Amino acid sequence: MIAQRTVLAATAACALAACVGVPKPAPENGGRRARQPTAADEAPPPRPADADADVAYYDERTAALATEALIEVARTDFTRMRRGRLYANGTPGRGNFEGTLTEAFQSNDHATIVDVTAKMLAANQADIRAHMLRALALRRLGRDKEATFHREAAIGLIESIVRTGDGRSFATAWTVFQVEEEYEVAKAGGFVVTGQSLTRQAGRWFDVLEVQKPDGSAKFRAHYDITEVFAEDGRKLRAQLGPR
Repeated sequence: MIAQRTVLAATAACALAACVGVPKPAPENGGRRARQPTAADEAPPPRPADADADVAYYDERTAALATEALIEVARTDFTRMRRGRLYANGTPGRGNFEGTLTEAFQSNDHATIVDVTAKMLAANQADIRAHMLRALALRRLGRDKEATFHREAAIGLIESIVRTGDGRSFATAWTVFQVEEEYEVAKAGGFVVTGQSLTRQAGRWFDVLEVQKPDGSAKFRAHYDITEVFAEDGRKLRAQLGPR
């Protein structure tokens, strides 16, 4: 079971140890799932009325967290910030950085990791992995104060996902606003993903990941509510395709 405290402790460890691992290629389409034919035929719901307020909150928190002042972590509602990033202009992605990060990790080039993660966070301050990688690199460069800030930011982001459920059922699913968050939660608990599926239950959309420990133990299905992600993707797709 991925208990909340276990996840947070593992997140802190991952931010400061080799379990961060070599960056993997970004999922295609920014990690978004392919839309199923049944969903493509449905008009997505209107954009939530409070979306713009959360975008404004994301922008305000992005500026505050960019100062790397530890107090700003405590001042941040990371759930609202993550949701605001979903509705902000542009799609967060890591594709342009993965090759450089991989080379930097393989050569222990911590300065390059710091440089690249700064660009990643400028594009998406809610990127859990960027905070983790940056914390690790900064710690190895002896910049402990900055490393602590990014470790705590990563923990805050993870905590905002796992604190409201256990992920073991549709009823207790973790709500995410970026598909990449699913994998970071699993990784923080020391799990690897072996399979994934998209399903609909009671009018909501879920990603279900098959996860297990690297030794093959502790297998279970992790449930993530991606209803808002799915709807926003649908609105963007329809805007690109034009009237039907």
